[in-house]
Amino acid sequence: MREHVHNVQALRGVACLLVVVGHIQHWDGAFGTPTPLLAEFRRFGFAGVDLFFVLSGFVIASTNRQHLGRPAALGSYAWRRFWRIYPAYWAAMAVAAASGWAVLGWQPLGEHGGAKIPGWLTLAPGGPGNVLIGQAWTLVYEVMFYVAFAVLLIAPRRFAGAILGGWAGLAAAAAFQPQPENPFAEHALSPYVLEFLAGCAIAGLAGRGIRAGWRTALALGLAYAVAGIVWVSKTIPEPYGLAMASERMRVAVFGPAAAMIVYGAVAAEGRWPRRVPAWLLRTGDASYSLYLIHWTVMLASVALVGVHVPHTRVPHLLWLAATLAAAFAAGYAFYALVERPLLALRKRRRAVPAAPVALPVRKAA
Repeated sequence: MREHVHNVQALRGVACLLVVVGHIQHWDGAFGTPTPLLAEFRRFGFAGVDLFFVLSGFVIASTNRQHLGRPAALGSYAWRRFWRIYPAYWAAMAVAAASGWAVLGWQPLGEHGGAKIPGWLTLAPGGPGNVLIGQAWTLVYEVMFYVAFAVLLIAPRRFAGAILGGWAGLAAAAAFQPQPENPFAEHALSPYVLEFLAGCAIAGLAGRGIRAGWRTALALGLAYAVAGIVWVSKTIPEPYGLAMASERMRVAVFGPAAAMIVYGAVAAEGRWPRRVPAWLLRTGDASYSLYLIHWTVMLASVALVGVHVPHTRVPHLLWLAATLAAAFAAGYAFYALVERPLLALRKRRRAVPAAPVALPVRKAA
């Protein structure tokens, strides 16, 4: 039984739920019989990614706070970050390739597809879009942030705040300039960077014991998101989805909301809620596996079942429920059989232990 920062882990679960339900909403509408409740997820389901980005910034800054300005910790940091992302991602790619070949007849190596494989495997900025795991675009930003954060382990500790603040200033200024043509600059100066850095700022506050105003932060975060959704829906003269495809618009609406919600949850740790539902903590544990696998399961369900059932109300709802259940079952199974054993293997080989998050924790039930 291991320790959790419960609210952060629960927010991982919430972010994962938003993404997965947002994607099932896509298939709900694809067959022409949209479910009213699910249809609303098109307005905010993808915001789970923005929440993930803020959480990533918080976790990386918190767990490496004591290693700032310690070049000796760089090797261990790089190994932990590599092992956290790539092995499970490669395994999920293999599952997606096998499923696509068996169910959809995909030929990933055909039509010069083999030339794209290195870009998919490395998650390098500017690489070809990953047709096996479409949501892997977010991992490109994750890896970019991990690499950039490594600078703080090399630079003197006293410069950490200035470096992060300068990066935030450059990213904010770039939001008012044409998008850079260089893919590395495009990612390093993306508005999404501000979400990662907001997480770092929250980690800094938590590390100093600043936890005031959590109720206000949670309320303002939710209110800001709702107000942003309404504003975009009413004022942008194009379909909502197209408007929110803009990184600048999306981060302006969901970035501050995600930051306030994460701060509120972190500051409320040990105070509220008194007991986090165990299923939500388990979802948080398995969130990376769920994120990697769920779209593959949905595609298989569409090809094997969805195109064959009559999409009148009851059969359609049953198919949606079964697909959603299968996606979660596959995600939990992937976590238990692949991701968790890989993480356990890395921990046995870890050279420099990560610093604990500077917050009170409770034993998970």
